[in-house]
Amino acid sequence: MKQPNNRILCVDDQSDIIDLLKRHLSDSYDCVFATSGAQALKLIDAEGPFATVVADYSMPNMDGITLLAEIRTRCADTVPIMLTAYGDIEVAIAALHQGNIFRFLRKPWAIDELKRAISDALDLYHLITNERRLRDELASTNAALNDKVKELDETNQLLEYWVEFSPAVLYSLTYEDDRLRPTYVSKNFYRLTGHERTAMIVDPDFWSANMHPDDRARFESAVAALLEGEHSQQTVEYRVRHQSGDYRPIVDSMRVIRNTEGQPLEIVGAWLDLSVARASIARSS
Repeated sequence: MKQPNNRILCVDDQSDIIDLLKRHLSDSYDCVFATSGAQALKLIDAEGPFATVVADYSMPNMDGITLLAEIRTRCADTVPIMLTAYGDIEVAIAALHQGNIFRFLRKPWAIDELKRAISDALDLYHLITNERRLRDELASTNAALNDKVKELDETNQLLEYWVEFSPAVLYSLTYEDDRLRPTYVSKNFYRLTGHERTAMIVDPDFWSANMHPDDRARFESAVAALLEGEHSQQTVEYRVRHQSGDYRPIVDSMRVIRNTEGQPLEIVGAWLDLSVARASIARSS
């Protein structure tokens, strides 16, 4: 696992302040030191990013606010702390309110105050970078998931195409409150019956109402054997009325799906029209 970034860049043009920062921080933190804004930017480009930057406000050529603003454009997650002399307090307060710095410390600082500010800055940096990492991982996961969904959509479209032109009509019936209710019928239902498949969904009794009366008992017996656990699969032949009015022979292959307690949840199966095959046999004979 990647180690967290705890590196600190300290910037001050006065060598005695740099020496003081080294004494106060080097034993507890991984620090790098610069004596000007230009040197600090070179270090950031060469060794960055740093978790936090501690920079003096009053420096020649490039003051602390200008430096920290430039650092933010290069390393947006780096947490800025500014050191100020007494006369620069108003500038520091304004920068704090504008969100340009995380905290400011007045010279001379107390060691505990300095270390507490740096500890808080490191915590904030880790929070920001971890949140960014999690967002990136989530985005990557979502992208991979979207790719999988697209693949599934394409597979489902191909499957729907195959089913639509298949002679077998697929279906599923949910078993609730001692009744079977259609929940899915494939598109090729129309070719079998002359009715749109929505007829099955809208009217749960559509199938039995269009079944030949002489065959209904045989069908109901097969379904009861599935639901009562006598068989896990059943195949039964019967006749179903086409929209044209004539009855067509079909073979119904079905099986029952049960929950972990063995209770029936669903019957899934396929209807196959036998009329074409029988007509072909009749012609050949």
